[in-house]
Amino acid sequence: MMKIISILFFQMIPVIGPAQDTTDLYPVMKGSLVCWTESRSSPRPLKIHFTRVDLTCNRLEVITLTGEDPDGAGPAESKLTPPADLFTRYHALVAVNANAFAGMPGTEKDIRGWYRNRPVDIHGMAVGDGKVVSPVEKGRMPFWTDSANHPHLGNPKAGDLVWSAVSDWSSPLLLNGIMVPDSTVHVLHPRSALGFDDTGKWLLLAVVNGRQPGYSEGMSLSELARLFRQKGCTQAINLDGGGSSIMLIQIPKAGIKTVNSPSGLGARPVPVMIGVRAID
Repeated sequence: MMKIISILFFQMIPVIGPAQDTTDLYPVMKGSLVCWTESRSSPRPLKIHFTRVDLTCNRLEVITLTGEDPDGAGPAESKLTPPADLFTRYHALVAVNANAFAGMPGTEKDIRGWYRNRPVDIHGMAVGDGKVVSPVEKGRMPFWTDSANHPHLGNPKAGDLVWSAVSDWSSPLLLNGIMVPDSTVHVLHPRSALGFDDTGKWLLLAVVNGRQPGYSEGMSLSELARLFRQKGCTQAINLDGGGSSIMLIQIPKAGIKTVNSPSGLGARPVPVMIGVRAID
């Protein structure tokens, strides 16, 4: 009987692979929020950073971290904000970048325009603490949680109470266990993503380092989907990636740490993150 219970338990949580730097981010409830790193040499050098969230822990909640609205009733929905500033403002324990965005006309300082305080339009749905920051957008797949911290994928229905929400970029990864991305497309990039399984009892956040030859060269979308399925997910979405991919954690009694290696010159300012905070 004990053997059967053990097997069932391990089927409920994502598989931890070859790990380094495993960190319990909420030791008050051990195992409820765990971060680890996996190094792989095949099919190419890869560094992948994961955080697993126990959604049944009533002392943790999934949150959406958004930049301040720069123009009130104007067209901008957020402004680009250093990830560490968002992390601190929302008292997060872990956070990764989420929605992509478009700059408002007339705000370009250069061809890329990733500068602090730039007003932006968020791509796809974003909801923080029950407040809609950006509405549902056609062609974007929202991930959202309700007031009971239960995860959902897809547009909310009338009457649904959405507590937090972010949206995908480029493509969903897994829908009901089926891989969505085209497996013949092999473009490699840094990636950020999230997923969960049909029990709805845990959430997996991941950031894949990329564009760093010999260290970590990135993944295709189909590889990312396969990775999440290997970890036990049946639902997963790709988030904004590239130079925006970042994962921050709060190490108990030690401070904030960027666990991945952003592909640019440092942490790029972003308009939206998804993370976890304690509510005790």
